[in-house]
Amino acid sequence: MKAEIGEPDHKVPLFLSFVFPGGGQIYNGRYVKAGVYAILEGVLIYGAVKQNDRLNDAKDKLEYFREAGDLYGIAEYEFYVDTYESDRNNFIWMSVGAVLLSAGDAYVDSQFKSFKRDLFKDGDKLELTPSVNKLTLTYEW
Repeated sequence: MKAEIGEPDHKVPLFLSFVFPGGGQIYNGRYVKAGVYAILEGVLIYGAVKQNDRLNDAKDKLEYFREAGDLYGIAEYEFYVDTYESDRNNFIWMSVGAVLLSAGDAYVDSQFKSFKRDLFKDGDKLELTPSVNKLTLTYEW
């Protein structure tokens, strides 16, 4: 389907969302959403970096306890290494999910920008009618 003249290119906000957090939302003029996505992605990336730092520290201490032969220290820091690695990976996957959600949201918002708002013309009627065990939605034109 070809875009009409003056209709925005829907791939631009999709691309911008992948380039920087909230970029597609800014392109669509959704500044509050852009802020929410930027904060969300920033927090998740910060969490991944922080857990990676903790993981590296725990690996260094684990190596120290292995060289010292301290079995208690080895067991404790093997647990920390596993925990921090798992947490870091979870933050990374959540970041990927947030970026995909942001890109999808920007793409859908872009599609709705050109959506015609005047669906109902004079004389059109939309009615929701309850009946036994069902609800009927009727559109008359």
